[in-house]
Amino acid sequence: MRKLSLWMQVSLDGFTQGPAGEFDWPVVDEELKEYFVDLAGEFDTFLFGRKVYELMAGYWPTADTQSCSTDYDRRYAPIWRDTSKIVFSKTLERAGWNTEVVGENIAEQITKLKQQPGKGLVLFGGADMAATFIRLGLIDEYRLFVHPVVLGGGTPLFPAFDDRVNLRLAQTRTFDSAVVHVHYQREGKGV
Repeated sequence: MRKLSLWMQVSLDGFTQGPAGEFDWPVVDEELKEYFVDLAGEFDTFLFGRKVYELMAGYWPTADTQSCSTDYDRRYAPIWRDTSKIVFSKTLERAGWNTEVVGENIAEQITKLKQQPGKGLVLFGGADMAATFIRLGLIDEYRLFVHPVVLGGGTPLFPAFDDRVNLRLAQTRTFDSAVVHVHYQREGKGV
């Protein structure tokens, strides 16, 4: 069965956005970008909420053709274009770039996807979509990139919910930028 991973950038105090919705704090250097490209190869389906999808779709389809393209842009843009994508939205009617729009029955759709052959599924968020997936018990792995900043408030990664989620540490990696990737796998529901 395929696994669903949550891939998120998070502050040390657990926020995905600052108090005013800012996302100017992640430290993404060349080493981390290289890791992102390598890690993306473990997945064949990218999952998004509407807002994050629209941000990504506004840049990645042509990022490698721009005069200011970086090596990372030239390597990641084809991955983004070619990978199957699903955007979960009740307001978006259609999307391009190898993307399917799903408006209802998230748990049912994810269950079907997990039963299909292929590589892993990865949810890039945003925080509201991640909260929905967490509450529904759909996340099998947490791949969090913890950045060396304390925001003091904002949008938390983990919402309040009733069930404990027990995790097992699968891997850690510390980057020169002081970003730490923590990879946890779900063990099952607690009480």
